[in-house]
Amino acid sequence: MVEGVASEGGSVEGTEPEGGSVGDVVLEGGFVEDVPPAAYLEFDPFVAGPIAPLTGSITTDLSLDERRPLAVKIGNGDPKDRPQAGLSAADIVYEVLVEAGFTRFIAVFHSEIPSRVGPVRSARSSDFDILADFATPYLATSGANSTVLREMRQAVQEGTLIDVGALRMSAPYERDRSRRSPHNLYFRYENLGGGGPDSLPGGPPDVPPAQLFEYGLSNPPSLPDAAGVTVAYTTLYGGEVSHVWDPFLGGWVRIQDGTLHMTETDFGVAEIAPANVVVVLMPYGRSAADRRSPQALSYGTGDALVLTAGSVHEAVWERSEDRVGFRFRDTDGNSLSLSSGSTWLLLGNTTSRWPLAEVTVLTSSDATQLLVDARTAAEAEANAASAS
Repeated sequence: MVEGVASEGGSVEGTEPEGGSVGDVVLEGGFVEDVPPAAYLEFDPFVAGPIAPLTGSITTDLSLDERRPLAVKIGNGDPKDRPQAGLSAADIVYEVLVEAGFTRFIAVFHSEIPSRVGPVRSARSSDFDILADFATPYLATSGANSTVLREMRQAVQEGTLIDVGALRMSAPYERDRSRRSPHNLYFRYENLGGGGPDSLPGGPPDVPPAQLFEYGLSNPPSLPDAAGVTVAYTTLYGGEVSHVWDPFLGGWVRIQDGTLHMTETDFGVAEIAPANVVVVLMPYGRSAADRRSPQALSYGTGDALVLTAGSVHEAVWERSEDRVGFRFRDTDGNSLSLSSGSTWLLLGNTTSRWPLAEVTVLTSSDATQLLVDARTAAEAEANAASAS
């Protein structure tokens, strides 16, 4: 259920400057500066150049059409999974419910591929319908049970994906000895082939991936005084995540159970702050592979919240098998566009068989306080670690 928004069939009144609201950033010395939404900073419709299909951003990489997307299953249900490596480089990340109310990520890389990604975990039945949007991507996993492996082989035969999992090949994988198994398996794309598209499994793609979302600057009015969202997948540890708008970063900072969610990058450790976040509420069935395992039923329609350019929009999602990608509209039927950049989709459950996702829209004051508290705690932890 969604708190803090209009009831079903109702409307929410509120206006904002077209394209998003303006945020305040407190500078050194206490000065306050108006900062425009990320869309204004990143997107210029008058600048010509090729567009990265999975981010909507202008790119100088002319080889993207010859590169397959890489999808990696990444653990998140255990604190030992964090900080994950490479998440900030992903074009699109799906957060999907698995057993016991925990979640895992399907991280899709195309415009940028980091030096390593992980920890790599096992596949689930939910993965294959989701990956059908990506024009036969690679899928990196640590394995799966026998039923999911049969589903994966069928997906390979149908041309949905190319299996580059650890059960099929060893060269791209390595163990990080500073972590314990199963939280220490990592994927290195540079070790997948001998060099050049022709040496990679499957060779160059027949067609490049299609653009999955609409991108632009103009959206209808959003929810008033909303600056973030909290999704409770479960009451267990690791089951509550928030995304809070930070105009300085131009993204939605991720907080998990009150703690800043960090990711390893090629240059150090950084906050996760995607340009767009979409809460997609959908039914989950029971996987044929395991009665304890939920399976996202990702074709259909349902309620959503679209977080983009500093604004939160109450929305309806739609996805069908005859076209790629999700479509998002507000409750009046107006199309919603995203800012150029990375997009995270949080796939919350709506059926009674599994833990129901509870969604709360955060006011500006609550979002600000949550972010301040999380950053203060992170700074204190870092100071304590450096002093020890």
